[in-house]
Amino acid sequence: MQELIIDNTWIRLLLKGDRKTIHTFIESYGQFMYNVCYKILLNTSEAEEAAQDAIMKALKAIESYDIRSSFKAWCYTIAYRTAIDYRRKIKYTSDISTSIDIAHPSKADDEVNSNETKQNILSLLSHLDEEARTIVSLFYLEEKNIKELMEITGLSESNIKIKLFRARKELSLHANKYFEKI
Repeated sequence: MQELIIDNTWIRLLLKGDRKTIHTFIESYGQFMYNVCYKILLNTSEAEEAAQDAIMKALKAIESYDIRSSFKAWCYTIAYRTAIDYRRKIKYTSDISTSIDIAHPSKADDEVNSNETKQNILSLLSHLDEEARTIVSLFYLEEKNIKELMEITGLSESNIKIKLFRARKELSLHANKYFEKI
């Protein structure tokens, strides 16, 4: 995703409902917001629906965006909270999706290995509670730092560190059980 230059003019155009600017916003941040939702919901159709809701919420709340902060983090927070709300609303029961989108298609063998690896990771992550899975995904897969996690989740630094520690411990336990079977 090419990072847009977000300025007051761009925000004003979004507020006015400029179609070209809205289209640019959706093109630039739609897939990103979908990915955030998918990591929480683990279901393609539910993630698509939650991402669409998140995009609409972002467009409606654009006036609350603080130009001094990261626009991407702001969008991330909206997508994250929308997916959490969506999950609560539908009383989501966790199941691993069998279809995993591959960002960059390659050789058939690589695709199979990539699918297996992703499924194994998703399987391990499914043992964590929703909040821990999200924090682990943000920290290790999205490479967010503790400060960004605090902004996105609203949790304190110590709480995030404790949740990461406990999640690593639980993942290690389940990974050991998995490898004992092999």
